Amino acid sequence: MRLPTLVVFSSVLLFAVSGAVTAAAPSPSSTPINSQDVDGHPVAVNGLGHVTLVMYTNPDLEDASRKLTLALDRYRDRPNFTLVRVVDLRGDVPPQMRGMVRGQIRKEQVREAVRLKKAGVSVAGAHAPIIPDFSGSTLNALGWDSTYDTVHVVVYDAKGREIKRVADASDPKVVTRVVAAIL
Repeated sequence: MRLPTLVVFSSVLLFAVSGAVTAAAPSPSSTPINSQDVDGHPVAVNGLGHVTLVMYTNPDLEDASRKLTLALDRYRDRPNFTLVRVVDLRGDVPPQMRGMVRGQIRKEQVREAVRLKKAGVSVAGAHAPIIPDFSGSTLNALGWDSTYDTVHVVVYDAKGREIKRVADASDPKVVTRVVAAIL
């Protein structure tokens, strides 16, 4: 009786350990993740040639995502860094209202450009597309299949490979340390 219990326990332990290792390791794949920004322009979410920080946000996380965006200002005009924000709007916006939501996002982008200019950040170099994801296709490709109550980030290297994932990016200091270590 003890032997089968030990075998089952060992199998469960082996499965748990191998699962933990798999979950912790970043994906070596550089499969392109493509989407469209608020203006319908194509965006290579894990684009090549620069480090890309992709931020998950939703309407309830506006303040937290704004704090994180502000903390990233010092990197925004670097040619080897791109910030991409994906707004989770799955099921929240009826098709007839999506144009209004896009308009509101564009207004926020104009305010942000003015703020960046006042802060001395080159607006031309501060490429930071915002992707309103109404269908969930971009979010799912990034592995974000739920609605979250904290900002999430994933960082891709210059070859488009995932190198870091932060499930709770509420503390901007944590994320800026990650970016500083990579750049």
